[in-house]
Amino acid sequence: MNRVNPLHVIALTVVLILFVFFQLSNIKSELAEQKEAYKKSELIAKELVAYKKFYADKKRLQKSFQRILSQGSLKKTNLKIAHKKDGVKVTAKAIDLYALNSLLSKIFNGAYRIKRLNIQAVDATHAKLDMEIQW
Repeated sequence: MNRVNPLHVIALTVVLILFVFFQLSNIKSELAEQKEAYKKSELIAKELVAYKKFYADKKRLQKSFQRILSQGSLKKTNLKIAHKKDGVKVTAKAIDLYALNSLLSKIFNGAYRIKRLNIQAVDATHAKLDMEIQW
């Protein structure tokens, strides 16, 4: 009576094979999820590298800022520009609203880090500007 029944061995083998296939299917689905997560992470990393190249290039930012300030609508205004080591400070006691709109639209559409922006109305056609941009 110490013999092992071959049907029990076959049944145990079938159960083990089913268990292995079930575990394999779970691992395959987890692997597919990890591949998707890796692809998303890779895309985010590429975007971050592109943003870093775009925002971290100080010379390009400085040149584009100088190009903005050299526009005809801004040459007439009395903008006081103080260059710092890590940025620039722009102030004006009375800037025309058209020139202010032109300046701010260029700044907001660019890749500038605005540290401080303060605009106060002086009268119906002029405003006081105090802005600091960081490189």
